[in-house]
Amino acid sequence: MFGNVMAIERALGTGIIISSSVPISQRVQNRIRDFIEEYESVLSRFRADSLVSRMARAEHGGEFEFPTWAGPLFALYSEFYAATRGTFDACIGADLLALGYNNSVRFIPQSTVSTGKNENSSSDSWSNYRRALPVKWADISRDDGGATLHTNKPVQLDFGAAGKGYFVDLVMQIIKEEFSDDSTANNYFPSDFDFLVNAGGDMRACFSKKNSQIKVALENPFDTTQAVGVASIASGALCASSAARRRWKVKDTNCLAADAFESNVVATHLINALDGVPSQKLSASWTYVPAKTCAFPTAYADALATALFISQESDLQKIAQTTGAEFAVMQPNHALRKTCAFPARFFAE
Repeated sequence: MFGNVMAIERALGTGIIISSSVPISQRVQNRIRDFIEEYESVLSRFRADSLVSRMARAEHGGEFEFPTWAGPLFALYSEFYAATRGTFDACIGADLLALGYNNSVRFIPQSTVSTGKNENSSSDSWSNYRRALPVKWADISRDDGGATLHTNKPVQLDFGAAGKGYFVDLVMQIIKEEFSDDSTANNYFPSDFDFLVNAGGDMRACFSKKNSQIKVALENPFDTTQAVGVASIASGALCASSAARRRWKVKDTNCLAADAFESNVVATHLINALDGVPSQKLSASWTYVPAKTCAFPTAYADALATALFISQESDLQKIAQTTGAEFAVMQPNHALRKTCAFPARFFAE
């Protein structure tokens, strides 16, 4: 099915792998690499020269004009911010920095949590957390449907909840334009063209035949060397979030009691924006969004995978219905719950 592979190491912090049934020309590869550089120079909070880093340094805020391709991403964040009542917020960049998630962070492997016990075992592990309330997404004004953000103070944005998924969709559009018979119509592929874009586990498949599928192992959040199931996905997007990835010990900060954070408290990137605390209600989530339901299925699948950790499923019902999303979640006690049509078989079932 996929006889050709293009790999870009360290892109977006995880690396990008594009597998295809038809070779991707050097010209198209160069266009994708150029777009990776552009995307990171705009949205990466780890680059001092990026636009979001300029926003973080702007003492009195200002008007920040993003590329037009950023407009749909901002609209998605506004949609999820409203749906989750503020738990899903790009402004959590300030919280992540306060907890130590910067260029020097050292991630730690998932420890032995298979007993079902919470790693932050003390019930008041976060009770001494003193958070400086950051700017909220609602405080940032945006031109209707536009890509210009207006602020009146510094704001540290982090688009990690949906940014990789959105990037995958934009790369798909680049490939689609290059391989379409009519690049302006943007609707057709060669009859034998199949491809898969994988950005650190956020993936989108595109098949020329309606019944084609690919099988994807679903990682065990309690032992990342194993799988808990296998998904069979058609043309569409599959994304996951896990408490086993991007975990670090909180240190060198005055927001936690010294005797607590050095020994016990482990943070993850899955931050509830209302209190700034990493969510501990789930261990993993998986989401699937078919390609035909919306323009950016990977962005929505990526955002939903995070939102399931930090908000109520009932708040996400409208978005899930609109996008045709299916999902599964695993709790810290290993309990599994999934929607009826989530396209996977779990070994524990």
